[in-house]
Amino acid sequence: MKKYVILLISTALVIACVFTGANLFAPPVTEVTIYTAQVSEVENTVKCSGKIEETNKKDVVLDTPVVASEVKVAVGDTVTEGQPLFYVDQQATFTLLSYSSSMGLSQEVLGSLGTSSSSVPSSSKQQSSTVESVDDIPGVVKAPISGTVTSLSVSQSGLTTPGTAVVTISDLESLQVKVSINESKIGDVAVGQPVSITGTAFKDHTYTGTIQKIFPSARQQLSGAAYETVVDAIVSIDGADEHLKPNYNVEASITTSQLSQSILVPYEAVRQDEEGNEYVYIYSMAQAHRVDVTTGRELTDGVEITSGLKAGDKIILNPDDITGHGVRVKLANGVDADA
Repeated sequence: MKKYVILLISTALVIACVFTGANLFAPPVTEVTIYTAQVSEVENTVKCSGKIEETNKKDVVLDTPVVASEVKVAVGDTVTEGQPLFYVDQQATFTLLSYSSSMGLSQEVLGSLGTSSSSVPSSSKQQSSTVESVDDIPGVVKAPISGTVTSLSVSQSGLTTPGTAVVTISDLESLQVKVSINESKIGDVAVGQPVSITGTAFKDHTYTGTIQKIFPSARQQLSGAAYETVVDAIVSIDGADEHLKPNYNVEASITTSQLSQSILVPYEAVRQDEEGNEYVYIYSMAQAHRVDVTTGRELTDGVEITSGLKAGDKIILNPDDITGHGVRVKLANGVDADA
């Protein structure tokens, strides 16, 4: 009886040693993380930035300096076309222009001095002027369009500067975005494409719009420490409201192609061999199987796979530790990457 017991024990020890030795000399099993391929809706987009601006803005610019007698508006006021913005002191203006003529001062120099009517010597009233009479000077300056006063550089008894906007009126109910598109992306952009508009000043709101105009020439723009070549474009804004203001910075995403059904794979899953063939490793039955694939568009969320994969395939991410087709692998923590 003892002989049979000793024989059984010996046999068990031999078997245990065989399995232990096999495990000791077996190559280690690589842990992998996987991603389950699925069909997703994909669209091509071009990212760019820009500023909100008014579609209709008018600067009131006077060729001749005038002295304002009464300013009727302030920044932020709403005005209608033809409404008086400020009245002109015709006599003071005539006297000032006569004085500048006698002293040989140009109107630009006179305006840059910011001279007021009170500083003009009374003796100058007897001097000649390029303006023949007081009646040649307009008595009032009116709004050229309806809108909001967004800039004002004239004050009572102050002298305006010729060639410089004294009042700016903007139609704040009609806004647009001017964006700058990198030259490498402009070929994908066309008039009529939809645009998504976001910004830090209105971070809780997203607006839609449409490419309305693409400028015919490019320009240089400083980007960080270097210059880049960009092309400007105008984007309309649908449903602009009080959250949007001129000169706000915005980020724009231009949809350059329609939605399509595609399989997307993270960039870290795709590899390329020495012959230029692209491939991935698929997890199946605790093994890694190489599958050659054809890639398509490179998108924000990954690369499009046009052939070689189907929905539901378990794709191994970062497969650099896999030594070849059919090697044993195991899931990291036993968990699917998508779970």
